[in-house]
This record gives sequence, structure tokens and C-alpha cells, in this order.
Amino acid sequence: MDTSGQPEDRPLRHEPSVCDLLESVIDALRFCPLEWPRSVLGKLRSMKPAPFSEYELFWRLALYLVDVLVPSLPTEAPSWVPRPFSWLFFHSAGELKPGEGDPPTTDVGGERWFFINGILTNEDVARMNAAYLVELFHRPISILYNATDGPVIDLLKCASEKLGARDADVDMAFHPLLEAIADPRKKRVVLIAHSQGTLITAVVLRLIKEVYSHTVSGQRGVLSDDDRDAIRRKAKAAGLTVHTDRLEPVDEDNLAMLEVYCFANCATDMRYIHDGLPRIESFGNEHDLVARLGMLAPDARRENIHIAGPCFKHEGAWGHLLNAHYLIDIDREQRQRKPPPDASAPYVLIEGTAPPGTVPLLFSYLNGAGAIPDAP
Repeated sequence: MDTSGQPEDRPLRHEPSVCDLLESVIDALRFCPLEWPRSVLGKLRSMKPAPFSEYELFWRLALYLVDVLVPSLPTEAPSWVPRPFSWLFFHSAGELKPGEGDPPTTDVGGERWFFINGILTNEDVARMNAAYLVELFHRPISILYNATDGPVIDLLKCASEKLGARDADVDMAFHPLLEAIADPRKKRVVLIAHSQGTLITAVVLRLIKEVYSHTVSGQRGVLSDDDRDAIRRKAKAAGLTVHTDRLEPVDEDNLAMLEVYCFANCATDMRYIHDGLPRIESFGNEHDLVARLGMLAPDARRENIHIAGPCFKHEGAWGHLLNAHYLIDIDREQRQRKPPPDASAPYVLIEGTAPPGTVPLLFSYLNGAGAIPDAP
């Protein structure tokens, strides 16, 4: 220090030598090595989940890994099972209630939108998918949650659905969708499905067709008790629980309300219910292995794969994740480019799946466009 009272003539930047740096590091570490991690990571109590904590990211990742790697049963836990074990070993499907900070899911206007997630998706990821859909389309989204039970059980469930079997995941999706298209206040019902969700959707459509067949073959617009019981018995034979008191009649007008949009559609058989109804569109990345099990199968005819409706392929694209590999590209090409390069980008219509020039109807709903208001 200059004791003369005059300011020191110091350089603007101090550049320590390597030796100075090493010495400062050594000095900083002059306490018990066992305490070094805690000096950076803090005490254990600071790692508890808390709003805005950096550890929130860690716990979300840990929860995801536990959900997808620990085998569980696809059903609700018996009442006698302690809560930690019921959370760990029992994962039931159903409609997710919005969590804190989530976008709203209550339907508005003359529309109702649903989302069914794919394989190995826990609740956090399903909510993340739905949040991006809300951001893109400016509509509330109800999540019909397809719970994960680990890779082995999830893959077995996919195989059973590919072969036409039904399970609890179909149970939770069928009734909310049926009730929505039977609601006279609604004019459009949209279902977006990804990956395993497309398998569930294919089965749900076949069950809706069963309801439609009984509606139009009997007294139109009415389901008799005998009709309801016949639907229940046929569903039970296929492993699906149908609640007869929740069955609603379905006619052509109801089918015309329904629009189904599938990402990485891996279904074996997804057909129209009646005369091109409901609207079905499928989107697949060219090198998505899951999409190659269905809509992009190298030899669909030999494998008896039939998927109705326009199919669109993103040529040269890799990846299966809904947000990172599908929705973000739609966002870039359709929302961030002004104007978009064309009405189908980044997808092209697969020849033979629809008349030339067909473009995705789904894209016409971006940013809240095409919304149907409440009926007067």
C-alpha cells in the first residue's frame, strides 16, 4: 500500500502466475477433504425439493429414472400397501390432474383436446409434452396418462396392443373420449397420441366402432340396455372393462367431430370407423425405429399393417422423443419461419396415403387458429 496519500498506480488487470493459482487452490483446500463435497453441494437438507432450487432438476431426473427402471404393476395398489411402496411398485393409468404451474386442462369453447403419451413416460415428462402442445396450439390439453411400468412391462404391453389385446391403458382413455364426442356442446374433439399412445388409440377406435355399430343398427341415437350389455360382454372377452352407465350413443355426426393425430404411429391396424371418419393423420420421422414398426414399415403389406388417413414423413429425420424430435421441428418450420416454407413442412405426404396436395389439418390449429367458440 502506498502510504503517501497518493493513489496507487495499479494495472487494470491482475494476471497471477500459475504458481500463484496453484497456491491459492491449495490454500482453499486446507480443511478436511471429507468436507470438500459439502462445501460445494451444501448440507443434505438443502437438497430437498424446493421451488427454484437447482436440485429440482436432479430430483426430476432421479424420479424419472426410478419410474422407468423399477418394474411396477399397471394397477392401483391395494389399500394395505404402505404409500412409499405403492408409489414405487404400482403405476395406474388415468387422466392427470394439472399440477402446480401446469397449463390449464379445462376445455373451452366448442372444443376438447386430449393427449395420450408414449412408452417410458412418467408424469413429469407427460406434463412436459402437454405443456408444449398447449404452447403450440393455444388450447387446454387433458392428459390421458399411460403410466410407465418399466421397460420390460411397457414393451410387453406394446406387444399385446400390437396384437389387438386390451388393458388398463385403454380403459382410462375410452370413456373420456366417448363422453367428449357425445357432448352436444362440443363441435370438435382432438386426440393427439405419441408412440405407445397410438397403439392405445387404435384399440379405442375399434371400441368406439362397436358403440357406433350398436347405435346405428338399433333405434338411432339410443343405446338400449341389451346394446350396452352386448358391448360390455364383447369388451370383457377382449380384456377391457367397460362401464355400461358411461356408454353414450355415437352416430356419424359424433364421428365427424373426432380428429386423431398420431406421432410415431406404430399401430398395426388403425382404420376409419365409417366413411372416412374420424379424421386421422400420422407423422413419422424417417429414421424413427418406432415409426418403422407401423406407419413407416418397410413392407407394410407383408406385415399386414393398415393405417388409415394421410401419413406424413420427415425425410432424413432421426429420433423418437415427442418434444425434442417432433414438436420442436413443427415449431421451427411452422411458427418461427415467417411465412412458413409450405403448409406441410417439415413433412411430406407419403404417396398413396391421401390425394396429392393433401396438407396436415393439424397445422391449421397452430397459435389458436381455427378455434370453435361456445355454441350460442
